[in-house]
Order: sequence, then C-alpha cells, then structure tokens
Amino acid sequence: MAILEDGPNGGFRGKVGSVYGYNLKGQWIIRGARRKSNKPPTEAQRLHRQKLKLVGEFCGENKPVFDFGYRFKKDKESKYGAFQLAQKHVFNEVVSFDADNNPVVNFENLKVFAGELLSPKNAKVSFNDGRIDLEWMPTPAYNDRIYKLNLAFVSLKDLSSIKLAIANAADGKCSMEVPIELNVKAEYHVYIGFWNTFHDEISDSTYCGLLR
Repeated sequence: MAILEDGPNGGFRGKVGSVYGYNLKGQWIIRGARRKSNKPPTEAQRLHRQKLKLVGEFCGENKPVFDFGYRFKKDKESKYGAFQLAQKHVFNEVVSFDADNNPVVNFENLKVFAGELLSPKNAKVSFNDGRIDLEWMPTPAYNDRIYKLNLAFVSLKDLSSIKLAIANAADGKCSMEVPIELNVKAEYHVYIGFWNTFHDEISDSTYCGLLR
C-alpha cells in the first residue's frame, strides 16, 4: 500500500502495482521492483553483513539494558527510538574486525547507559568469596543521597541484567551477591553509572571490567 503526499499532484511513498515511490533529498522517485542479484557479495558487502548480524544478535540479547540506558537520548523529532540509538552506537563505535576479519565486540567502548551526568571514574569490579565487589571514585558534586549507582551485566552469549540504585554514588564502593538470573557459565562485562533519582537523570556508563 502506498501513501499519497501533498495532494493528488504530489508523490507517494510505498508500492502501487509494480512500482515503488519514495522521496530522496526532496525529489519524488518512482522505480520498478528490484531484481534479486545473482552476483556473489563483495568482500566489503560480506563483512558488512557479518557486522550487521553480530550487532543485531548482541543488541537483541541486551535489549532491556539498552531500552533503559538510552531512553533520554531519543529525540521526539527523530525516527530513532532508544533501542535504535543503542544499535547505532554499537554498530559505529563498538563492533570492529579482528586480524582474521571476524566482527568482534569491543566491550571497553560500549556505553550501556547514555546521559548528561558525570560518569563514575576509576571503576573496578572483583569477585571475592562468592560476592561482587565494586569500587569507584566518589564525585563531590554527587554527595546528595538522591544520586545512586546503577549496575549492568552484559554478555555476548547470554541475557543481560540491570540493577538500579544499588548504592549511594558518594559511597565509593559496595558489595552484593551475584544476581540469581546470571548464567554462571557465561562471561559478563560489568558497567556502572550514576542516577539522579529525584530528577531522573543518568550518566554515561563506565566500564568496570570482566566478572571473573
């Protein structure tokens, strides 16, 4: 089905019969249906498809975290929602290719939260006696108890987990049990971020390291 734009003399978007209409840089274009190509993909096309596949799978596994972490980045005037903005970030800034031309996720570049507050500094994670210990450098501007610490666990092969307001931002450290939903056989990368619980504002996430 097509949608007519600007009255009977305007262009249209979509399919009418065997032709398609769309707007390209202010001009209305009508074209026939594209034929399926029998040519093998170029190396660049193959790599692009591999990258798209990895981004789709990775973001799909971690969708709940991205929906929360990017909810303030979506623009009401933009066609992109929070999840789509996270996908764009992962595609452009997180996934690259290794020496064998295989797409890989650079977890240190990943932002699972995106906001305007100052991010935690010198963040570390360790696993001791069955508990997760987190450390970060307190930010003097966030000494008020309305500022809390959010925590995210992100995996390449398993579902993610997010924990909200696990400690005061001013504490500089906290300890917690391993969330029961985590798969003990999977590798999880750990991220923290600040949250202003009164004004509902968040910071970019800070990478703490791999939970070992």
